[in-house]
Amino acid sequence: MATINTYPGSPFQRALAAGVQANVPVGVIGEPGQGKTATMESATSGWGRHVETVIGSNREATDFLGVMIEDEGAIKYSSFQWVKNLNDAAMGLLLLDEFNTSAPSTMKGMLRVVQERYVGDTKLSDSVSIVALMNPVETAVDAYDLPAPMANRMMHLKWVFDSKNWLENVGTDFQAAAPLQLSEMLAADPVARKAAVSAAVTTFLKVNSKFLTPPVPTDPVKAGGAWPSPRAWTNVINVLSQLDRYDEEAAFLVVEGLVGEGAATEYFKWLAAADLYDPAEVIDGTVQVNWKNERADRLFALVQGVSALGLSGDAELWRKAALVLAKCAESGKPDVAFPSAQKLANNMPKGVRGIPQSFADAFMELFSNTKYKVAVSAK
Repeated sequence: MATINTYPGSPFQRALAAGVQANVPVGVIGEPGQGKTATMESATSGWGRHVETVIGSNREATDFLGVMIEDEGAIKYSSFQWVKNLNDAAMGLLLLDEFNTSAPSTMKGMLRVVQERYVGDTKLSDSVSIVALMNPVETAVDAYDLPAPMANRMMHLKWVFDSKNWLENVGTDFQAAAPLQLSEMLAADPVARKAAVSAAVTTFLKVNSKFLTPPVPTDPVKAGGAWPSPRAWTNVINVLSQLDRYDEEAAFLVVEGLVGEGAATEYFKWLAAADLYDPAEVIDGTVQVNWKNERADRLFALVQGVSALGLSGDAELWRKAALVLAKCAESGKPDVAFPSAQKLANNMPKGVRGIPQSFADAFMELFSNTKYKVAVSAK
């Protein structure tokens, strides 16, 4: 297994990079005077992204909701130059500075920006990521805990000051500072990672349903941070998919920053005990499965991951995934294989070759005398 020393940068840097790459809004909180804004602006430029910094404390709600204007006889809400600049760039990053000192009315205006990505009637491009910077309530000017709806939209990270980088570059005004590239810090194959991560997360929630839709925290401090919800778990899948499989420290920061320390701790305890298969390794034949004698939770996660991976790629990947699920059913686990096999059979891409008719026939026979009887056929 890889160690933390294998990875460039710190766990904080990799977690932040994963959030940016996954396009999940990131809220970074740190003490004043530690160079959060300057560091983020420099890093973003080094990543080849255009950055626009918008300071929440001197904005009003209309700066995000837009103002009504007439356009060829129709009334619409205006956009702004910073939105145009971001959308015109190949890749961009919206940096919302002094985020938690915004007036409450302004914060309401930013809700749609952070979640639905609309400013007025103009949608931010999918190539634009969002990072919000904050100081702790105790040391900020007129700051407050985030409202629960806003907090649950974000991955929360504590700022980690890079003293080594500061000491090496402050004398040259950081002119020679070279930020780590996102590609250096992240997974080589996020598509395969997403199949494995989504299978793990959904299996965990299947057996730990209390973490899926718990009550919203009533404590304003807790409500203003990370807590579990279906939206937060979806973000967990999207961000974790960007990290290397063995980058455990950054992975914990991601999950903790999205669903809170308690849920994150339980997830990783369960994950270590579950010892799940990597669906990519099973599909390519690197790892063999004892279908008859394997634990139910491992099989459930595996077939979920196999079908997700099969649906994410080309015809050849679909074919390999289909054959894995057929093997599962033929080995005495048709009830485990069927839901995922049905998804594959109903979404067969063009150009699939090498799937024998027995694939469809086998499932018809296996399920002919069960409650799962359906017409599963190769289109």
